[in-house]
Amino acid sequence: MDRDRANRILTQQAESARFLGVDFIPIGAGAYADAPELVAAEPAPTHEEPGTPRGSGGRTPSAYVPIEIPEGELAAEQAQQLLDEVRARYERDAPHKHFVTDHHNIVFGEGDPRAGLMFVGEAPGETEDQTGRPFVGKAGQLLEKMIVAMGLSRERVYICNVLKTRPPNNQTPTLEEAELCAPYLLDQIRVVQPSVIVTLGLPATRLLLGVSDTMRALRGRFHEFPPQADGLGQGVYWKGAPVRTTQVMPTYHPAYLLRSYTPENRRKVWADLKLVMDRLAAEGTPADA
Repeated sequence: MDRDRANRILTQQAESARFLGVDFIPIGAGAYADAPELVAAEPAPTHEEPGTPRGSGGRTPSAYVPIEIPEGELAAEQAQQLLDEVRARYERDAPHKHFVTDHHNIVFGEGDPRAGLMFVGEAPGETEDQTGRPFVGKAGQLLEKMIVAMGLSRERVYICNVLKTRPPNNQTPTLEEAELCAPYLLDQIRVVQPSVIVTLGLPATRLLLGVSDTMRALRGRFHEFPPQADGLGQGVYWKGAPVRTTQVMPTYHPAYLLRSYTPENRRKVWADLKLVMDRLAAEGTPADA
């Protein structure tokens, strides 16, 4: 092992120790370095379950035409231009007009447009709505600590939500709302082309994987996105758009983690993130690349 790589590993381990022993899990540093990947089952958290349906405005949105993406690897500048195009389409289409919302700013997404790792949450909260940036409130601060512990920085990953506008009282998005916003999320995924997607909470997980299972049953192992092809000929399609097969790791939303800040829950999330780090490294996309 060369010295630079050793230094990077030591730095990452130091951040992991901070993540586990000081701030994220306030017990002895490294105590969970070899934690089991699967732990005892727990009751499904209230936050993770679908919220109370709020209904729609009674209008059917027009069909969304996926953006065209050039073949091959995109340069960062090309990818960012395409993401800007997706955002402009979202602003024109305004799918949130078809359901009840409580927002001041659209929170589209941010980060490296060619990131190997993408985090997908459910919807913006109050702080995000005020700033127009995803995951910048208390839950976002915890997510950033998790990212740093993985040997990354916020600027090296891509962060977004299923919904781009804040639901009333931060309610959990309904399936109908998620489906209305899904095409724009899909185009974000198609542009960034991440090697791994971490879904934060059940709304994002259930949308991308097409399942109704609990987080307890889903986390701790990788799932394939898209879950199945649409049968549109050669290639893999999801909701009518060609998409590259990507690995998905579901884990608990930081907001739930803040409410249930137990060593056991933090151990589970860290175990999920360790699997992501191992997958990225195995695919030649190490966390410090």
